Amino acid sequence: MKNLVLFIISLLITGNIMAQDIHFSQFNNAPLSLNPALAGAFNAEHRVIANYKSQWHSVAKSYMTYGLSYDAGILKGKLNGGILGIGVQLFNDQAGENKMGLTQGNISIAYHLPINRSNFLTAGIQGGFAQRRIDESKMRWDSQYDPFSFDGYNASLPTGELSSYSSKNYGDISAGLLWAFNSQTSTMSSNDAKKVNVGIAVFHINRPRQTFYDVKDNKLYMKFALHANSFIGVKNTNLAILPSAVWYRQGPSNDILVGSLFRYRLNNASKYTNFASENAIAIGCHYRVGDAVIVSAQLEWKNFLLGVSYDVNTSKLSSATNGAGGIEIAVSYFTPLFDKKSRSMF
Repeated sequence: MKNLVLFIISLLITGNIMAQDIHFSQFNNAPLSLNPALAGAFNAEHRVIANYKSQWHSVAKSYMTYGLSYDAGILKGKLNGGILGIGVQLFNDQAGENKMGLTQGNISIAYHLPINRSNFLTAGIQGGFAQRRIDESKMRWDSQYDPFSFDGYNASLPTGELSSYSSKNYGDISAGLLWAFNSQTSTMSSNDAKKVNVGIAVFHINRPRQTFYDVKDNKLYMKFALHANSFIGVKNTNLAILPSAVWYRQGPSNDILVGSLFRYRLNNASKYTNFASENAIAIGCHYRVGDAVIVSAQLEWKNFLLGVSYDVNTSKLSSATNGAGGIEIAVSYFTPLFDKKSRSMF
């Protein structure tokens, strides 16, 4: 019965989200999944991010996604004033009782080129290896239902299926571009900065074949991502507005998220040393068009960032989930910059 419910869910949401790719509601806290050009695009030496998402637990076995990434900016000041960003990403996705899942590892390389003191252009490329799998032992077929067994099902009966559901391995190639603007070009600790990032990325450029069936022309659609986010400090206050949006297009499917966080700075960072970090809290929401409202909260404390969000379904799916979509958690750790002058890039 649960498998039937999950199949119905997949039909209901086909037009709203991409069944082929993982997606995080906190897309700004999963940068290497958003755009390869975001590798090394942050105001610190090193960055480690862990992501977790669980959805639709009220319907059946939760769909769970785990992610872990590391990236850094290296060779600062040695590449015509630019920075080379490098990143490594791992993620695992598991869906439903049959444990259909995807495990993938990616390596990203990006070059951040300064145009002037406030504007930067970045090009990035990402290559990876993935494995898609399913647990055949969890599958139930019509031919295995036995009215004489205790629960009406006999796993020892032949399935009658000719196809093999063995794991599928494939390579994956993606690329992206990014423009970044930062009005804060000094080490000042004021809250007056205006920052904007706009990027575009293309995933699955090689269109790998990941189906369990031996169909040569059944290839993964390329995915296009257009995203933007901004930091708008309110002058002479501790407040800042953080609007952001992303549009994914993959084959016939679209996924659009738009919204904002409102950030309050609890204290200033140290102006001349890295001994004291800026602490802040933020709350807000995003809307996934035609699907869900996403309520979010963030805490920045010392060199850590904790983000928590919850999807509340507003689409046809809400009749099956009672509006309960899923919880998502992101934890980031940043090591402080050794050179305070580098703060002007992002």
